[in-house]
Amino acid sequence: MAFLRNKWVLALVCILCWAIAASLLSSYYYYQYTDLMSRLEKSKAVINLGIDYGNGTRHWFNGTMGLTLYDAMLKAGWRVDAEPYGTMGLYVKAINGVEQSIEQSMYWTWWLWTNLGWAHGGSACDKYVLSNGETILWYYSYMDPKTFEIKPPS
Repeated sequence: MAFLRNKWVLALVCILCWAIAASLLSSYYYYQYTDLMSRLEKSKAVINLGIDYGNGTRHWFNGTMGLTLYDAMLKAGWRVDAEPYGTMGLYVKAINGVEQSIEQSMYWTWWLWTNLGWAHGGSACDKYVLSNGETILWYYSYMDPKTFEIKPPS
């Protein structure tokens, strides 16, 4: 009889230890999640965001906030037609109703202003995390179909 009693006590102690460990672990992960979300909310950068339609029309949206370039575009009120390409990110096909033209080799690309001039954005807009004070321009321009060369904005 004592043996059965000890077995149930041991089982009860194991269940109690498991419940305490599970509670501590879930509390830890909840704290990490809320801390990360608050840091992400605070880290939203303020940037200068521009759009150049390739016909001499250029508009600036200075003071735009966002965590990623895509966030900033949506916050600026742009209508963005983008197609997801898995882990590579979003491919932008149209902005504010201006669609890419495969026949004319006209595409949307984004450019970052540096000390040396415009540098082509090297990632998808939803993958690029913004830094405070950056100047970014979306540029609708011709891409040479043979060399895939795109002239930077002027």
